[in-house]
Amino acid sequence: MAHHIEWIILVTDHFKASYTFYKDTLGFTVVRETQKEEFCQFSLEHGFLAIYGRTAMEKLVGKEHIKTAGGAIYTFAESEDIDRQYEDLKRKGVVFLTQPTTQPWGQRTAYFADPDGHIWEIQQWIKKG
Repeated sequence: MAHHIEWIILVTDHFKASYTFYKDTLGFTVVRETQKEEFCQFSLEHGFLAIYGRTAMEKLVGKEHIKTAGGAIYTFAESEDIDRQYEDLKRKGVVFLTQPTTQPWGQRTAYFADPDGHIWEIQQWIKKG
């Protein structure tokens, strides 16, 4: 398992204000965005920051889990084989919130929570669009 964080995903109830803050006020570079789904990815020196509207993130993880996330989700660097990583972590006692799922944008993701409810994502790109 990679031991560095590649993404920090902030869950927001104020997508437009957050988008403007990170893009215009802080000057972060937009890599990818979809206003319709309230998602924006910004480039950082050693990874990415993303903002996601709460409703969109609830669809990925489940509404009952987002409330405990403290407004952020942390993502490990891309897995070479997410399905194997998922099974390895399950054998070690990790309880997943979702099983590996290929998302419409081509990334395969699975989510789990630590003992305090912080949500972590493991991920692998199946096809980059």
